[in-house]
Amino acid sequence: MTDTSSPRRRRRSSTSFAPASTSGTGGGGGGGGSDSLGWKTMAALGAAPALLCAAHLTFGANQPIAALWFTVLLALSLCVALAFPTVRRGLHDISPLTPLAILFGLTLAAALWSFTDLAPGGAHPIWAWAGVEKGSITVNPPATLFEIAKLLGLGCIFLVGCLQSARMSWARATVRVVLLVGAGYGLISLLSFVSGAQLMVGPRLSGGFLSANSGATVFGMLTVVGLAALLRDWRQTRGLDPASTLGKVAVSLACVLMSMTCLLLTASRMGLTATVVGALVLMIWELFDAKRDRMPLLIAGGVLAVLALFLAIGGNDLLWDRLQTVQTDKVTRGDIFVAHWQAFTASPLFGYGLGSFSDINSQITTDQNYHALWSVRAVHNVYLQWLEEAGIIGALPMFLLIATILVAAVWRTFNLRKGQTLLRGVIAASVVVLVHGTVDFGLQVPSIAAFWAFLLGCQFSFGRR
Repeated sequence: MTDTSSPRRRRRSSTSFAPASTSGTGGGGGGGGSDSLGWKTMAALGAAPALLCAAHLTFGANQPIAALWFTVLLALSLCVALAFPTVRRGLHDISPLTPLAILFGLTLAAALWSFTDLAPGGAHPIWAWAGVEKGSITVNPPATLFEIAKLLGLGCIFLVGCLQSARMSWARATVRVVLLVGAGYGLISLLSFVSGAQLMVGPRLSGGFLSANSGATVFGMLTVVGLAALLRDWRQTRGLDPASTLGKVAVSLACVLMSMTCLLLTASRMGLTATVVGALVLMIWELFDAKRDRMPLLIAGGVLAVLALFLAIGGNDLLWDRLQTVQTDKVTRGDIFVAHWQAFTASPLFGYGLGSFSDINSQITTDQNYHALWSVRAVHNVYLQWLEEAGIIGALPMFLLIATILVAAVWRTFNLRKGQTLLRGVIAASVVVLVHGTVDFGLQVPSIAAFWAFLLGCQFSFGRR
């Protein structure tokens, strides 16, 4: 028999945010799930999600000074986590980090390269027009430097997500605390909206952002992750009486309903579509898992579909009104995409420098596309904007980095004995981001990019220890 009281065993039961404990209670505990973790550990695991949701409520930290301070806080969060020896030892469980580090390094190297004039055709012509003797590839060096700093901050919060999810109990608890903090964020957003205290003017719920579509990205992610938690809880109710069953699923169901309600009130057409795609990916993935009981999946899917239809038809006329303007908005987005695709093809290898969108947008504005470009602050397509700003040389390693993380997470689901549904839910939340990113600029908002980076870290290291 194994001596579970040995010092080594006790040390492995310590949490990621507290020193090793010889006690199985309080802030320690590395038992079977989040329920066995003490409130101190849960509070520590919720610190990063709380920081991210606070940033959501303050315009997504989408102003230069706010974004800079937010980046500093992301770096500090990693420093605080690594201050504990148990967390530093957890770095050995996050593997393989080398391919990710190489791809991230190549992305940063390409961004730094844009400060030189070493490219086909030399520096951008704007420097010659300005009379600058030695120019650079980037048309806005300060903005590019700022974007590099933001990328480093995203790397920090990614590692925090990795460390919080290295052990299975931490991973499950992190997902739970993300949902709880997200429900609190949704409640604040909802109360601000119905009370008229929302800072964004208009009839749509924004979630603290300057665009309701940005709020839809976050609430869509929370809805899909909450759906995964609901499915997992429901499977654990087998043999329970109705009252016990309701008690078991009450928290996750409340989180799903909160995020779904907020999502519908954003009246974001593509946000809702992306969420449906993410939810379908999760449910089909679960449906074809032969080891799973499919009846709870079918029941949960049916109930949520009916609730969504009821809320959409009975209480959101704005969403249906906005569906009438799809064709008009499609033309406008098409004009934006065409203009910026032409800008990309004019400098495909190195682009114009990270953070250069506004400069390029001003240069390519003409009498024909003025109506579409004069007021935009992003391409409304994260892939095209990366290609335009970083070029193929800078965008390719970033795209490969994201793909590597997602492929590793998907592969990880086949090797897990527990927590598969939660991991699939976090992966499906990435689907929401990737789909919505084709027509909107959510990932250009610092807090949303950081929230996704945190979830990418969670899914990459989910239960590896």
